[in-house]
Amino acid sequence: MSDGSHDTKTGNFFLLLAAGLAQFIVCADYFAIAIALPPMAKDLGVRAIDLQWVITGYILAFASTLCVAGVLGDRYGRKKLLLLGIVIFAAVSVWTGFGQTATEVVIARIALGLGGGLLMPLATAVVSHASARRNLARDIALLTGVATLGQALGPVLGGVLTEYLNWRWIFFANIPICALAFVMVSFFASESKDPEAGGRLDVVGIILLTVALAAVSVGIDRIPHWETWAWVSLTGGGIVLLVVFAIVESLIAFPVVDVRLFANRDFLGFATVGLLANSVWCSLVLIATLQLQKVLGFTVLSAGLFFLFMSGSVATASFIAPVLERRIGVVSLLRCALLLQSIGVGLLFFVDDPIFLAVGLFLAGFGCSWGWALPQAGAIRSLPREKSGLASGSILTIMVMCGNTAFVVMAMVIDLYPDDAAGEAFGIRAAAGWSCLLGVLGLLCSLVLLRRATRVG
Repeated sequence: MSDGSHDTKTGNFFLLLAAGLAQFIVCADYFAIAIALPPMAKDLGVRAIDLQWVITGYILAFASTLCVAGVLGDRYGRKKLLLLGIVIFAAVSVWTGFGQTATEVVIARIALGLGGGLLMPLATAVVSHASARRNLARDIALLTGVATLGQALGPVLGGVLTEYLNWRWIFFANIPICALAFVMVSFFASESKDPEAGGRLDVVGIILLTVALAAVSVGIDRIPHWETWAWVSLTGGGIVLLVVFAIVESLIAFPVVDVRLFANRDFLGFATVGLLANSVWCSLVLIATLQLQKVLGFTVLSAGLFFLFMSGSVATASFIAPVLERRIGVVSLLRCALLLQSIGVGLLFFVDDPIFLAVGLFLAGFGCSWGWALPQAGAIRSLPREKSGLASGSILTIMVMCGNTAFVVMAMVIDLYPDDAAGEAFGIRAAAGWSCLLGVLGLLCSLVLLRRATRVG
């Protein structure tokens, strides 16, 4: 440990638990809402499609804050802003839970994304700063082990809370977890900054990235509904803005996302593989949820509980990752992750059966867990310690942005097919096939980009 106040196994454990809880609530909230959209829409008196911005708006706000959170933490204090993020997330959760109209809930969800965008990278940065160099991969794996449980248990919690209470309790349940995380972070985390951080905040970069993400997401989502020139113009405009964003960031002294980090081969490799792995995970949750409810006829509760097959493997994978990483290395374990993801999603494409869906979720859970944690540890380790905030913010921004884009793309693929039982079944299977290809592409990228990467740990 780098700080004397935390130079004990007990202190390290509670710091990891506190930071993990902060990330857990963000992940669980996102995936819980995904499975609860139909009853949520019914309660608010709108169609489920009208609530798409409950997810999309949240992610756009989340990603926009995510990319600047690391920089702000490096400048003003990582612990201080982590605590602020916890407070925002708790307060806005109350607002969202009491929302009375679809518009109010969407606006509240966008605000909730701001708090979540602070939590994810700053929790990682606080742990990274406090961890000894040799223990960084282990600590990041354990930290994200708690966070990935949120991703795996989110559908389960969403189904249970919606069935027995109300969808609003998905948000109310955040309050006690936030309170516990706030107390533990206050007590066990030490303040840290980057002494070299300075300069003006990159407002232009933040605006460019936010508008570009919104344009690309909406453009892709509207492909089945708009004329070709309309969605091509919007999506193309978003892509052009992303290129402009990259150029601007490469020229200024203090960018919100330092694209120069990609000159580091290890960082480039881990970022590429990580974004593809998270894209598969986000796609899998959507595809499996629709397969269970639309094709196999499961209730919201049954569909949520079915995700326990994934939850079990995610939990197991998270906590055996440090042992496996020491034995075979982070790169080899990451390749195993992409292989298992590809097999798991591939089963949904080739076989339409609940048993194979359960096997697929179980196998993919190992890959999703390792594919989320290991790229972060590898990317952070590839840069100097004082850049941990910038590294964690950058890698998380990339992974979340691409995961959300994959979510939108797979929803669009499914929407291309006729709005009947047979059409939905074909659309879901097609999306599973494309997701499987993403996993295969990630595996190929790991073989090419990470073949010379040094072992992390």
